[in-house]
Amino acid sequence: MGVTQSLYTGVTGLTVNADGMSVIANNIANASARGFKRDRAEFEDLVSLDMTSGAGSAQIGRGSRLSTVKTMHTQGGMTVTDNLTDVAIQGNGFFILSNPDSDVLETAGKVYTRAGSLRFNKDGYFATADGSRVQGYKADADGILSSRLTDIRIETNSIPPRATDVVTLNVQLDARSKVLEEEFDLTNPEKTSNYATSFSIFDSHGRAHQSTMYFRKISASEEGVEWEFHVVVDSEDVTNPADGEFTEVGNGSIKFDKYGMLLEENVENNTINFANGAFADQQVNYDFGVNIGEEEGKGVNASTSIAAKSLMAFHQQNGYEAGTLKTLKIGQDGVVTGIFTNGIQRNLAGIALATFSNQDGLVKAGKNKFFTSIDSGPPNIGLPDSGTRGQIYASSLEESNVDLANEFVKMITTQRLFQANSRSITTTDTMIEEVINLKR
Repeated sequence: MGVTQSLYTGVTGLTVNADGMSVIANNIANASARGFKRDRAEFEDLVSLDMTSGAGSAQIGRGSRLSTVKTMHTQGGMTVTDNLTDVAIQGNGFFILSNPDSDVLETAGKVYTRAGSLRFNKDGYFATADGSRVQGYKADADGILSSRLTDIRIETNSIPPRATDVVTLNVQLDARSKVLEEEFDLTNPEKTSNYATSFSIFDSHGRAHQSTMYFRKISASEEGVEWEFHVVVDSEDVTNPADGEFTEVGNGSIKFDKYGMLLEENVENNTINFANGAFADQQVNYDFGVNIGEEEGKGVNASTSIAAKSLMAFHQQNGYEAGTLKTLKIGQDGVVTGIFTNGIQRNLAGIALATFSNQDGLVKAGKNKFFTSIDSGPPNIGLPDSGTRGQIYASSLEESNVDLANEFVKMITTQRLFQANSRSITTTDTMIEEVINLKR
């Protein structure tokens, strides 16, 4: 009985080492697969056979078996590519894909992968080569990301024009300037103002109109100084032109305290009616910064009036012409930003990543994808570079984490173990042959 049992013990050794070789061969076969995670075969012994004799009891092993094949989720190397939509994860997390076979494979219809060879398909979906759609967060017209997980899709390659409704200015007005007694004269603006600066205002069609803001110092006292401003455009640009070359389209006043900090700002007229079919009654607000009065500012990043040369330190307006998508940018936080021909940069979407409390519990689904299981737990989903989730690197791919040198060493070891188990079978066969020969 004992001699015969050793044959079966040797067979289990052959079986487990053949299985181990299959795992090694699969690792080597996928050494160039993007985002592939190598497997490790783990073995355990079988239940021992109890032997009872007069001297006591003993146990004899009955061989081994494959207990599990564990996926090693270590970081693979990073390769730089020339394709913007190739993305790699540095750290924890998996891309989330909508499963085209969700009715068959999984109720949630989601699979997870580290392979980042992605592209925008003909319908504008961010997807893999087999059509699985990358999941993330859609951005609204103002670039604010939604909190609802959905397919990432670029629905349009253009943005419509936007009319200017806010002009922000940070201007320094020389407190040493003299108070002008003469009223502002639209026909002679340079001589009836102390300082002027220019900027563009966009109408509803996205046409830029050159405008000039003239500042006139109207009072000065121990309490501070007060200025008035007048915004003018070319008369041919508006439907209600004044007599002469320029038409006033906005005016108001700004007050500063005795330290030259912005105290108060008042806009008295800010309605513009641009010509050539633009929408009527365009309202433009002129913002000179956070004042220290009602807005309770600290005098930082606001207009001033001190004893220094007048200048425009900063200005911007929120209008723009129509633009088409020129290129994309993917940040480390997973936010996809569109850069348009009109200079506007707008968030279009955010790539989501999923982490798991036990990623070793994920089940391989082929094509470098994984399913969730009870052991893995549910996904913890959010933007990259948040929580325990890693960062995204564009124009990069994560390589397989297979170490070929290590796999070849394992191959040699497994081959020798297979040979040793084969030898145990042939040796047992010789022993049985000797028993048979006893009859002679």
